[in-house]
Amino acid sequence: TSESVLSSALSFPFVGERRLTVVRRFDKMDRKHRLDIAGHLGDVPESNVVCLVAGEIKITDEPYKTITAAAEVFTFNRLKGPDLSEFLLDTAKSCGKELGAGAADLLVDMTGDSVGDLISEIEKLSLYVGDNKKIEIEDVSTVVGKSRSFNIFELQKAVGQRDAKRAQEVASKMIETGEKPVYMDFMLAKYFLNLLEVKHCLAKSMNPKDISTAIFGRYNPFINEYTAAARAYSIPELKNAIAVLLDVDTKLKSGGYGDSEAITVLVSEITGRNPGRTT
Repeated sequence: TSESVLSSALSFPFVGERRLTVVRRFDKMDRKHRLDIAGHLGDVPESNVVCLVAGEIKITDEPYKTITAAAEVFTFNRLKGPDLSEFLLDTAKSCGKELGAGAADLLVDMTGDSVGDLISEIEKLSLYVGDNKKIEIEDVSTVVGKSRSFNIFELQKAVGQRDAKRAQEVASKMIETGEKPVYMDFMLAKYFLNLLEVKHCLAKSMNPKDISTAIFGRYNPFINEYTAAARAYSIPELKNAIAVLLDVDTKLKSGGYGDSEAITVLVSEITGRNPGRTT
C-alpha cells in the first residue's frame, strides 16, 4: 500500500547515511496508491532513494507524468529474440544446467518474456531435473505447465478448442489473481489474427513447419495446436472473433463493460457456433 511505501520512503536512515526503498511492480498497484506515492515524492529526504519499478507504461499518463518531473527515469528494453535466448542459456548455465533443443523457445512461449519470471522458472526446472545436466523440452512442459494452469496460453488453448466452460474458468481465475481483461482481450485478438493466417496457410496445403516459420519466424512448439484451432473455426468465425474482441476492448476502455461481464461476453460470442456478425 502507499502507506507502507511512504512510511519507508519518508523515514530518515536508522543505520548508515542512506536509506533505499524499492517498490517492485509499481504499475500493478491500485491507481489511488500510485497517485498517493507520486504526490509525496517531493517530501523524500535527500538521504533517501526511492526506486519505483514498473513494466510497460505510458510516461505521459498519471502518475508517471508527475513522477518524471520529480525523479530520474531509466528505461530498460525487454530482451527479445537471440538476446533473450542467450540470456536463458547463461541463466541455466549459472545454475549448472544446459537447455536442450527447443526448451528455451517453449519456456518463453509458456512463460512470456518477463526476465524475472523466466529466472524463477529456470531455478525451479534446475531443482526438478536434479543431477541431470540438461533441461529438456519435456521438463519445461511438465514443470511450467503445472505451475501455470490459469494463464493466457491456457485461455487461448481453451478458446481454440471451443471449450467455453474451460475458457470461462481460466479467465475468471486470471482476473482473481489480478490479470487485466484488457490484456487478455489483446492477447486473444493477437491469437485469432495468427489463427486467420494459419487458416490461409492451410488452404495453400502448407505443412506445420512451414506455417510456423511463415507466421512466427521460427519453429513454434505449439504449431499443431494452432493448426487444430484454425480448423475448428471457419474464416467468417475467425473474423467475427476479431470483431468481438475489438468491440469488447472499446467497451472495457470506455467503462461499458465490467471485468467479469467482458470475459463472459467474449468467451460466449467467440466459442459459439453462430457468429453474430461476419465481417
